[in-house]
Amino acid sequence: MNDHLTLLNGIRNAAPGVQPPSLLELETHLERRYRQIGSSAFMEFAHLQRVATETWGAERCAHFARVLRRARVKPKASRRTAWEKAQMRLGELPEDWQPAIAERISISIEGKRSKGSPLWSAAHAANVIRALAGWVDHCRSHGLPLRPTGQVLDRYATQVAERASTRTASDYVGRILAGMTVIEPGFTSQACEFVACDWRERAEQEGASTKTGSQLVGASEIYGLGFDLMEKARKRPLRGVHAARDFRNGILLSLGAALPQRARALSALAFDQTLDLPGAGLVHVQIPARMLKLLEDRKNGAPFERTLTSRRLAAALLEYQHSYRPLFDDGQYLFPSILSPGAAISEGQIGRLTGDLTARAFGVRVSIHRLRDNVATEASEHLTSGGRAATALLGHRSERTVRRHYDHSTGLASAREFVEMIEGLRSLDVELKL
Repeated sequence: MNDHLTLLNGIRNAAPGVQPPSLLELETHLERRYRQIGSSAFMEFAHLQRVATETWGAERCAHFARVLRRARVKPKASRRTAWEKAQMRLGELPEDWQPAIAERISISIEGKRSKGSPLWSAAHAANVIRALAGWVDHCRSHGLPLRPTGQVLDRYATQVAERASTRTASDYVGRILAGMTVIEPGFTSQACEFVACDWRERAEQEGASTKTGSQLVGASEIYGLGFDLMEKARKRPLRGVHAARDFRNGILLSLGAALPQRARALSALAFDQTLDLPGAGLVHVQIPARMLKLLEDRKNGAPFERTLTSRRLAAALLEYQHSYRPLFDDGQYLFPSILSPGAAISEGQIGRLTGDLTARAFGVRVSIHRLRDNVATEASEHLTSGGRAATALLGHRSERTVRRHYDHSTGLASAREFVEMIEGLRSLDVELKL
């Protein structure tokens, strides 16, 4: 009888009071079986967990999943940083433009701000390069000089607006001019500045075209969906990585509704580092300024700090920390990767994942950023302080910003299909104190 059958029979015939095999025993067993039969050992081991779960229960056999994951999934190479991604795009520009942009990136990385030369963020650097590359393609395809003129820049912006939106056209014009002042120090053009101002005003008047009323599911509905996913994890017959994934996704939605920050900020959350549970239903969050949407020279400033009061959410986070989070790896990231042990999912993946989950549940795709719309709307509509509450929740300085970009409360209140959501929100008013 081989080692697998010996262990299997021992599990099936375990007498009352006998403990499941320890983590070390299981690691030794799986390593030996892998040397003997290769990757088929993983299938054998998964069967061992199923049988063990029937004997001792899912929770007491969760460590089987940890052993199997460590053996099957190895750490991946570190993903490129945002600065490295920006530097890789330099090749999209004409060769004589690349040194100046590369120097500005280096200065921004080092934080050496000089008078009249604001630091760039990695995202802004990549966006400037993307806009300049598009401008170069346009000029070359029409036999035009690369140095912008007001007339040509306006014509190009019109084409961008037709393909995308007025906001995108405005952004591209601004980034092209920002790049040109670096490539050609002293570059100035009143005509180009007029074009930039004109498109900026058009964009402000039209608002954000991608933010539509159809994406207003209701933050309280998404908060509840998160707890539904956590319950789904608890009810899975096996306590493995799939259950851990469901619980992680539930935490993402519920905490994302309670703490309406951008994906970049949420990607920084880690137990005992940027998130802790001081007790009595409290959830304390402290996000470094470098992970917030701030000007680059303010990213060494004070962190975003908030304490949420919710016994339900705090209890879920504690359960996740002790029972589900260890099934991914030994790290502390709140949203760990399934494919890359030791790493967190990226901010882009956080947005896509939230959209996928809400689309599956509601038929409406709501990314993390669109969830901020929902929070602002509900705060403006239902909290006593209205717009001031939304301003505080989103971390904006002025109510005007919230009204311009996020507040769709009139449409929400008038839609009959949101009645149940409003009632649900009222029931959560005591549960979740922001």
